[in-house]
Amino acid sequence: MGKYLVGMDAGTTGCKVCVFDLEGNLMASDYREYPCYYPKEGWVEQIPEDITPALFATCKDAISKSKVDPSEIIGVGLSSQGSVIGLLDENGKLLRPFVGWQDLRGGSQEICWLEEQISREEHYKITGDPLGMCFSVAKLVWLKQNEPENWEKTAMFSTHQDYFLKELGADGYYTDYSSASREGMMDIDKAEWSQKHHDLLGIPLSKRAKIVSEPGKVVGHITAEVAEKTGLAEGTPISIGAHDQNCNTFGSGGVDDGTAVMVMGTFGSCFVISDKSIRDPKARLVVKGNHGVGNFTIEAFANTSASAYRWFRDTFCDLEKFSGQLTKIDPYVLINQEIECSPIGANGITFLPYLQGVSGAKLNDKARATFIGMSLGTTKADMARAVMEGICYEMYDIINAEMEAGIKLNGIRLTGGAAKSPMWSQMLSDITKQPILLLSTSETGCLGAALYAGIGVGAYQNPHEAVDRAVKISQTFMPNPSNFEAYDKAYKRFNDVYDALNGRFF
Repeated sequence: MGKYLVGMDAGTTGCKVCVFDLEGNLMASDYREYPCYYPKEGWVEQIPEDITPALFATCKDAISKSKVDPSEIIGVGLSSQGSVIGLLDENGKLLRPFVGWQDLRGGSQEICWLEEQISREEHYKITGDPLGMCFSVAKLVWLKQNEPENWEKTAMFSTHQDYFLKELGADGYYTDYSSASREGMMDIDKAEWSQKHHDLLGIPLSKRAKIVSEPGKVVGHITAEVAEKTGLAEGTPISIGAHDQNCNTFGSGGVDDGTAVMVMGTFGSCFVISDKSIRDPKARLVVKGNHGVGNFTIEAFANTSASAYRWFRDTFCDLEKFSGQLTKIDPYVLINQEIECSPIGANGITFLPYLQGVSGAKLNDKARATFIGMSLGTTKADMARAVMEGICYEMYDIINAEMEAGIKLNGIRLTGGAAKSPMWSQMLSDITKQPILLLSTSETGCLGAALYAGIGVGAYQNPHEAVDRAVKISQTFMPNPSNFEAYDKAYKRFNDVYDALNGRFF
């Protein structure tokens, strides 16, 4: 048997491919960005013509960088976006661009229509998903009502997992337990599509991918054509992976009850592993299958998270980007250095990071981002720190909601872009008052996908063995009590600003 695994992550703002050995050591990686399109306010779309070539080229370069013989790669797994809608014709071609998970077309009107068909309580009991704008079901209502021609021509209502597995060479349409649950149309406890929800929208179950609960199930093999584009050897097994957040959770070691994993990338969430399929009495928390492990993840999430930081970089930090090109220093490192010049609380500046509404603990699709508290003495460093703090406060909202529901946390494993910044990691620890644990690799999404592939091809017997061999804690940030008061004051201001604006301006 060969010695290496490949994990692919087809994310929201770009794709990454990593090559690992069987002990979880990163041999090499490559990354490419691709665009989202915003044809109207609140709309977020993508096209495969941007994603597929980037994913394949990234794979080829990662393998080349690794110096690994492709014949020694024993499997490839896929981490994919959730709540992305692909309407496919009978030939498997998209009828329209993908509708992204950040898209707001499934808003109040569509949610009201759904409430007329099924109560919020029954919907939450069946799906484990609060009835809201992020999940596909509300956006599907919009598509049915506003694009009837496309709707009638649709032969497959695709998730990103089944679409890109098919692009790689899967022998059919397969999706995983976690990706299917992100549709808001799955019976979470039965691990099957909800007949009731599909009947409401008039979608035959024959137009849905097969849900796979088995970790890393091999669903195809790399063809000669795909091998040429990806650098993988012809015949390499293709394994079903999971929703990117579940890949991150798995790649962070999230297999046992009580383990918490916080993901702060384009999307932000805090997952807590639970052996029981509990429900939040306030119906804020998402209950989802911990794919392949046999238990559940309890979560709430932020729609933008670290992508709000990217927005700040792209909108206000041309100087840092230009300097980064000259010095070969990541612009985020330069911005982080500026943030260190601003005190806790950002000199009175508060930023609400709700660039695409708010999910998580507040659930308000009309909420929007804002800065408040500026004066003539305000600096860009203050503004940057306010953005980073605002993202953290939204995550703290999520943790508080989980604790209110009776979930116990004992430290948080952090992954995503924030984990690359010691300052950001310490900030999270001080705000949440929890130890923040970093992993030996920050590429936990790709690692999780690779580990699923490893199970599928027999390199590991089960998820626990895979985690025991390949996931390692590298660093721990402990909360600093001397910072609690300042952060608590700023967090109160954060919530006061939201409360003052809610109902009046959004």
